[in-house]
Amino acid sequence: MGNIAFIQDIWHEYTGIMSLSASLKKAEHNVDVFIEEGEKNLIESIKKFKPDIIAFSCLTGGHQWALLTAGSLKKHFNTPILLGGIHPTLFPDIIKYRQVDMILRGEGEHAFLSIMQHLDNKNLLKDIKGVILSSDSENGYKSVSPLIEDISSLPIPDRSLYLKYKYLFNNPTKHFLAGRGCPFHCSFCYNDALVSLYDSRKKWPRLRKPEHIIAEIRQAKDLSILKTVVFDDDTFSADRSWLKQFLPLYHKDIGLPFICNIRFEHVDEELACLLAKYGVFRVCAGIECGNERIRKQVLKKSLSNKKIIKGAEILRSHNIKILTNNMMGNPDETFEDALETIKINAKIKTDYPWCSIFQPYPGTHAGDYAIKKGYLSKIDPDKFKPTFFENSLLRMKDINSIVNLQKLFVIGVRIPRTIPIIKRLAKLPFGKLYHIIFLITFTIRYAVSNRIGLKHSLQTIFHSLKMYKMK
Repeated sequence: MGNIAFIQDIWHEYTGIMSLSASLKKAEHNVDVFIEEGEKNLIESIKKFKPDIIAFSCLTGGHQWALLTAGSLKKHFNTPILLGGIHPTLFPDIIKYRQVDMILRGEGEHAFLSIMQHLDNKNLLKDIKGVILSSDSENGYKSVSPLIEDISSLPIPDRSLYLKYKYLFNNPTKHFLAGRGCPFHCSFCYNDALVSLYDSRKKWPRLRKPEHIIAEIRQAKDLSILKTVVFDDDTFSADRSWLKQFLPLYHKDIGLPFICNIRFEHVDEELACLLAKYGVFRVCAGIECGNERIRKQVLKKSLSNKKIIKGAEILRSHNIKILTNNMMGNPDETFEDALETIKINAKIKTDYPWCSIFQPYPGTHAGDYAIKKGYLSKIDPDKFKPTFFENSLLRMKDINSIVNLQKLFVIGVRIPRTIPIIKRLAKLPFGKLYHIIFLITFTIRYAVSNRIGLKHSLQTIFHSLKMYKMK
């Protein structure tokens, strides 16, 4: 049996890695994760484990750290380097980097087992769907691993993998996935790009059986500190019948406050009653942009301001707190359009305002649209930062002022009377000051909205500062 080492730089329990680990361990492989900052000496820790394969799960932006680290590891290990996750899946050209021996496109549980079975035979490796070898990169990237339709058939994700790290063990808020996939096709999101890789006749949004995810949460509760459950599903509210089965069982067996993502157009009295009755702490819902034309035509999110306002009213009537997702610097967006995003959030009195900067990610329709409109010449993955809060890659009128406005977003939403002042301030060149203001407001919002104490909040901002480098 083989040894698989997952390497990462972010203090987070990746649900994908935990699921892979569970499948691999079931097949009697040994799996461990190594967080760079969590090891006194990363190289020595990996050497003691004696890996047969070293793997990275990559997001766009974070892939640069993976490539840099993989290059360093190559000096010490004659071990195959594998990259998986959303970035290699949608940008398979990453296989051309000399640090990478193979990539895995798509869902990896079954494919990874095949990789371990045939690790010493390249002829068999290249026949595995979803696997692309550096030696075979010129033959195209059509291969993608098969979609796993029944995700409840997979073992319960291996959360014990991360609990050796005190910071993660003690974190009272932990993340879970009730399913995979999203039924919507927003142009800025990876989900739409992923759907296009698979047969459209396949079932895309796939939910786990309620008992399956309950068992995972119960295990996390038994193994570590757990006070708040976060469901990271893009649209937790999409399947009302499943929700009616799951929530009573969750309330009975787990009984902890939970956080979930919903859509404003799903909100009605029935949904609000369900969530409130069974212990929701807050919901997260995307507004994206205050300007309806940009939201509907550019971002392809068919949601009216009227539905946003009505949905917020219903949630508030049931004492459900709201976190709103927003972006600034969207294609076609003017400074005045961006101000509309602040104003609608202020109007609905969102409890936890959240705003990032639009990123033209590879494989997304919004990224292609930005090129078509001349806001950037091409999508260069190496231009992306690990964080989507820092700067914009687009060349548009007022883009610098819009980026400054994003840093002051929380203040404008929470104290609407400051909007005229913010409108003027955002056009001044106080970049570093705005970054500092943003980091302070972001940390406070993150801590309160996720029910995390002061100690963990300070640790979180310390870890985040290494990704977020002020210019």
